[in-house]
Amino acid sequence: MAAHEDIRLVVNGSLCDGHGICALVMPERISLDVWGFANVDPEPLTDARLVARARRVVHSCPAKALTLVGDPRAAVAMPKAKKRREDAR
Repeated sequence: MAAHEDIRLVVNGSLCDGHGICALVMPERISLDVWGFANVDPEPLTDARLVARARRVVHSCPAKALTLVGDPRAAVAMPKAKKRREDAR
């Protein structure tokens, strides 16, 4: 697999609901503040195993507050938006 220097895990603080699942899945990169919201280590993911675990943690977030920046597979892995009824007509 190619070098992973450019892939980083980031959290959107406005979407985080403080479930804490992310810190259970990837405690070496994610900690929780006193209110239970995620704090993500800003360092790049350095190997394929970390990238794979980061993908897993992104998909495990019920609030969809985590993103992999610089991951070419991230765009493919995102679910498609549902069509609204007005759009379906």
